[in-house]
Amino acid sequence: MSDEIIFEKADGWGIVTLNAPQRLNALSHGMCRLLGERLMQWRADTDVRGVLIKAAGDRAFCAGGDIRELYTARRAGDTRGPMRFFADEYLTNWRVARFPKPYVSLIDGAVMGGGVGISIHGRYRVATEKALFAMPECGIGLYPDVGATHVLPRLNGAAGMWMGLTGARLGQGDMLGLGLATHTVDSSALASVEARLRAVDWRDGAWDAVEQALDSCHEVPSAPTPAIDARQDIHSTFNKGNVEEIVAALEAQGSDWANEQLSAIRRGAPLSLKVTHRALALGARLDITHALRMEYGLTRRFVETGAFLEGVRAQIIDKDRSPRWPHPALESVTEAEVSAMFEPANDTPEFGWETNT
Repeated sequence: MSDEIIFEKADGWGIVTLNAPQRLNALSHGMCRLLGERLMQWRADTDVRGVLIKAAGDRAFCAGGDIRELYTARRAGDTRGPMRFFADEYLTNWRVARFPKPYVSLIDGAVMGGGVGISIHGRYRVATEKALFAMPECGIGLYPDVGATHVLPRLNGAAGMWMGLTGARLGQGDMLGLGLATHTVDSSALASVEARLRAVDWRDGAWDAVEQALDSCHEVPSAPTPAIDARQDIHSTFNKGNVEEIVAALEAQGSDWANEQLSAIRRGAPLSLKVTHRALALGARLDITHALRMEYGLTRRFVETGAFLEGVRAQIIDKDRSPRWPHPALESVTEAEVSAMFEPANDTPEFGWETNT
């Protein structure tokens, strides 16, 4: 397990390397816990002026959590193990968000789900042309978690709602345009970016020194920006009071783009879609702590229901891409069922520096 994530200290940096490229650096429970513990240590370590997180391989920064691990446990009837994973994951997400020193993520390849949670909450996110950002949880019977209920509603227009309901995949240009990335570089320049960061003069002040270093490396990408180009369509169709109204607006528009969004939405679990809409609407008014507390309760309900198992089976285990959701359509999900998903869990962890689950 220790080889899956590597920690070192050098030149004033705490350096994290995700080292499980064979599974696209998907986060195991051990990786989540170790990262959270190390952030707690580095917060108090005066020799560490900032944190740099990167990943082995060039296919993925981190393609999510190790869903197979969770699926196996849940199939065996274990809910405690998966919930311990989520408790530690969300605590780590909180510590990234509240880390009091510069936190820089070098995103080269896919960043999805759990990978979003250990990068997006940090101050600086550097994306290469290989970066691919997505929150596709509705397709596996979950919802955008890892603090995404706090992040997505704060994107311009209705971009966050669109991303959450469709699982849309964004490249480098859209990541920069929406603020999901703060800087962009070519993947061939990553080594020089790291070298520039490790050479910063900390006497200039940690935040200023890091920002100047990243600004000096930043290159405006020439990558296409389909999400930015479609921002008016996204806002007009996804800025609605419920999922049914979004579907109706897309059907009324009738364009190729609208039909693509409809197809993406219909691949999601109906309960997930309705919960996602409400969670993102609520998350617009929540700070990261309260968003993660809400998410823990939601996640417990999803782990206890059949949608999660069926979604993982269809998309990851059997790969037949034909999930048989407990609710066959949006109309079969009642508002009472959605509200029940938001009941707080009685074992919700406390988020802080000295606590650990």
